[in-house]
Amino acid sequence: MTKRIKTGGRTVGTVNKTTAETKELLQKIVGNELDNISDLLDKLEPKDRFDAVIKLLPYLIPKQNYIEIETEIKQKPIDLSLMTTAELIERAKAINKLDE
Repeated sequence: MTKRIKTGGRTVGTVNKTTAETKELLQKIVGNELDNISDLLDKLEPKDRFDAVIKLLPYLIPKQNYIEIETEIKQKPIDLSLMTTAELIERAKAINKLDE
């Protein structure tokens, strides 16, 4: 497929006007309801209150992702307890230079 030149529509990075307006409206509605949420939750039965809080949690606390990393260590570990203070300082300086 040949790539054609874009001649119309939104430019890259331009916010969709309808989406922006919808988000703003929803933020106003939700913002108004947040003031009332405590009273609304108090009126619910304990089970229903618990269910409501559980449903709200994903919007308040970000979901944690599971990350698994596998690597192969090619260098033998260094026993720092066998090094003198001067050697430790030199090693720290060398590491600091690598970070710069």
